Amino acid sequence: METRKLQEVGGGSFTVTIPKEWARSHGFNVGMELQLYTHRDGSFLVRSSDADVACLDDATIDIDRGGAEAAQRAIRTAHAVGFNAITLRRTGAFSDAERKAVRSTVRDLIGTNILSETDAEITIKHLLDTTSVPICQSIVQLRYVVVSLLRDAVETLVDAADTRTRVHDRAEEARRSVGMITRHFSRSLISHVSHAELDALDVSRPELFTYYAIARRLEAVTDQAVLIARAGERLAERPPDGAAADVCSVADDVACAVDNAVTAALNGDTTKARDARGQCDDAVEAIETLERRLYDGAVSASIPAVVALSTTLSHLRRTADCGRHMSDTAARAAICAENIGSD
Repeated sequence: METRKLQEVGGGSFTVTIPKEWARSHGFNVGMELQLYTHRDGSFLVRSSDADVACLDDATIDIDRGGAEAAQRAIRTAHAVGFNAITLRRTGAFSDAERKAVRSTVRDLIGTNILSETDAEITIKHLLDTTSVPICQSIVQLRYVVVSLLRDAVETLVDAADTRTRVHDRAEEARRSVGMITRHFSRSLISHVSHAELDALDVSRPELFTYYAIARRLEAVTDQAVLIARAGERLAERPPDGAAADVCSVADDVACAVDNAVTAALNGDTTKARDARGQCDDAVEAIETLERRLYDGAVSASIPAVVALSTTLSHLRRTADCGRHMSDTAARAAICAENIGSD
């Protein structure tokens, strides 16, 4: 690293010299026009060209193979990378099934719509202005949705018909939010747009990384909740009230631990992060106790009911592991902010 002094020149302007060899190696020549950018973290960027600033404007993807599933994957992948416009192209005309899949996928992506359609091309456009994305509030809402989803999923052991719709709707809502957060995190990794993206979101790099890490763990909790709900839906008869109540109780403990872990990450609270991890550890011990009762035959229930309870406990254990990871993420973020700042 080299240092230079800021000097004042005529007219009230400031100047700083650039080493000649450094300037030549980076393509800077005398008289060329430079682009200057300032950012919320206090950094100052000098660029010789803004031609590649638009590197995430458009993506064109050929999908001659794979059908509807390939179209869905292409859209989700390009959207997660951060492209603003995505054009799907194929040699022949799109089938009705492929067009239906495209429309369904686009509906699941926040702020995205179909811009144009022809026989052989479909263009999707992301229309949401980054400055209008409340990234922190999105995590708050995601936490609420996922915790509610987890509790609803376990209730399928008692009444699958009453909770099926809520589980499906909340799982879809959670995945949409995770997709949106992943998109903005990916854009922040592209050097030529990262500062503008962070400025628009009004967050620092460490903050955005923490939100992304938490969102991905909440997505994993969503997956576990959906699997729990499926186990409950397959049951022809409900498990004994006492056994179901015990599982619902430990599920509530896991849900509280997940809630507290996310809150600790949002608030930068080391103590709350430590407490949330302890809650996860306690929940895992309770899960192991219930599992031993099932294996020892202490629970009087049909084989399908015992299998459903065991499967639910297994998914709750994985959910508690997600809570542990989120607690650790929260603790790292808090220690970082306390000792070196957030930028």
